[in-house]
Amino acid sequence: MTTTTKYLKEFVQISSLLTGFSEVELEATGMVKTYFKTIVERTEGSIVEKFFERTAAIIQQADRKAAIRSQLIPDSAYQGLAKKIIILWYEGNWGVGPSAEVISPQSYVQGLMWLAAKTHPSGAKQPGFASWAEPPLSKTDNSKK
Repeated sequence: MTTTTKYLKEFVQISSLLTGFSEVELEATGMVKTYFKTIVERTEGSIVEKFFERTAAIIQQADRKAAIRSQLIPDSAYQGLAKKIIILWYEGNWGVGPSAEVISPQSYVQGLMWLAAKTHPSGAKQPGFASWAEPPLSKTDNSKK
């Protein structure tokens, strides 16, 4: 299988369900095609096809969360591809531990872990000069508007 867009739509849809971020938020990282290419290049072609065919069926189901939990999340399912996708989006890595490979400098910067933690990656996306002097805003803090 080549890195065509055959399963790109399913990749974005399942990525949204796996990460808890909207498809628009994932697209905004600029990493969709890079991550999709990473999966295709580092996973056996038949596994990728079966995973995304299963994903397409799950997306149509009413109880997607239960289907994802039982059919995609177990390590034995599709060589743990669902978990690898989660790690890819949150950390920008392929794999975990000492053998984890950072996909690119941009994957570190765009990791969803920074958005989830409401912070910025060290050495990148700085909040601005003297921003440290102000207390951080929470999502419910409307006093600074």
